[in-house]
Amino acid sequence: MKERALMFLSVVAAAACGGCFSVDDAVAEKPTVYWKAPKSAIPEAEISPEQIKTDKIEEPSKADDGKPASSSAEASKAAGASKVELSAAEKLELGRVLNIADIVDIALENNTQTRVYWFQSKAYAANVGKAYSGYYPQVSVGAEVYRSRIKPSLPYIPSIGHYYETGFGPSAEITWLLYDFGKREAQVRSAKEALRAANFDYNQVIQDVVLNVNMAYYGLCAAMGSVRAAEMNVKDAKTSYEAADARLSDGVGKRQDMLNALASYKNAEYSYQKAVSEVETARANLATAMGVRVSENLKIEENLVLPKSPATAELVDKLIAKALRSRQGVLAAYAQLGKAAADTETAKRNFLPQIGAYGQASYAEYGHSSRGSQQQYTVGLQLSWSVFEGFARKYDLISAKAQERAQAQNLKAAQISVISDIWSTYHAYKSALKQVESMDAAVEANEQAYEATRIGYENSVNTITDLLNAQNSLSTAREEQVQANANLATSVAKLAHAAGMLTSKIPSDSDLESIPQASAKNN
Repeated sequence: MKERALMFLSVVAAAACGGCFSVDDAVAEKPTVYWKAPKSAIPEAEISPEQIKTDKIEEPSKADDGKPASSSAEASKAAGASKVELSAAEKLELGRVLNIADIVDIALENNTQTRVYWFQSKAYAANVGKAYSGYYPQVSVGAEVYRSRIKPSLPYIPSIGHYYETGFGPSAEITWLLYDFGKREAQVRSAKEALRAANFDYNQVIQDVVLNVNMAYYGLCAAMGSVRAAEMNVKDAKTSYEAADARLSDGVGKRQDMLNALASYKNAEYSYQKAVSEVETARANLATAMGVRVSENLKIEENLVLPKSPATAELVDKLIAKALRSRQGVLAAYAQLGKAAADTETAKRNFLPQIGAYGQASYAEYGHSSRGSQQQYTVGLQLSWSVFEGFARKYDLISAKAQERAQAQNLKAAQISVISDIWSTYHAYKSALKQVESMDAAVEANEQAYEATRIGYENSVNTITDLLNAQNSLSTAREEQVQANANLATSVAKLAHAAGMLTSKIPSDSDLESIPQASAKNN
């Protein structure tokens, strides 16, 4: 019998070890890689903000059946690093020119927030494994050695004094919860939803890092563009000054004209030096976003490629529909709502009984030869039902329901925030496109006007005031052109981030058209 009991315990232990939950498989592979959400992690049905009321979530109306809904959360490797022999970190160390993909790679390698959320996801994954432990038997073993002094005192036995007894031996106990009316299932579901929310939060941090790096990168590009514009302004100011000085030397110009042109020339040199200083400030901001020490080795591509996308003609509703199915914050809110619903179900199941099995085995060897040894085995079924505990379970249920309703409001707030983000960033992007077109035309017109005014001044048709005004207008147009290009680039990054995309590009037509329809049922 002893051998059978040991064999049973061995089988139980082997099953527990072989079927344990894998923490590493439930989170991202490493804290620089996007977590790929399984299809089961995406809500089956979209809950519109209008459905979420104060105390309940209403069923969708028939008119909502055709609303665009979920697609798997977009996931890809960090910003599509280019295929080069050197890694991004090695290129930085050697002072090579970095593109935006290299910069994103370095930022993800050095960012602390991604690691914090990655380890938090691992902690939630461990909680899932802990929740599964309720399905396994609980086994405990022990051993006992004792010595006792016994003095019988019974009316039907004459007094025989006292005697000593020594005993020792092992013991084992096993308990196994067989059925609890769904409480364990609800607890596992709650842990899984919490893990999904943590993974979606982790993805959102990666998206935020990519956005911050892009913003800093475009800021540095704009600062470099301002330097190039300032160089051209210095050249034009110098040309104006030389023209005024030549007319003064020829006796046909005025000294105040020459001095005004000289002042404009020096102001242009001042603006140039200021622009150079702002480049280094922007370089330091980019280094901060990347999580590296700023140095002269941090060099970037100076040619800013402006986006050319057909998405300008797309309806904003399509972008909103995509964002509501792709934004990691919204998906995390769905997961938190699912967790709250599972917690409410757990609180309800606390009112029901539990059925379990138990077994005990012990063996004792006695020191006195006359006692020999003793073996004891016990098995059985057990029904337990807590009938009254001072209304604690009632208030646990009330609290769980309140938390579920509060989480529904959080989901509604997240959805409304996403809709507002898409609306503002989409129209900012459309405006930025028009601004770039306008400033390109303005710079071209101001260059022609300046050239015509300069020729007119050299031929005594225009005054020095006309020339300096034309020069200042051209300088202003160039600065505004640089800013317009930077605004367009940043608006694209913001719109992509608002739409729930990892890379800084506008969702393509295929991205927008591939949004699947939501099913009719709620979570």
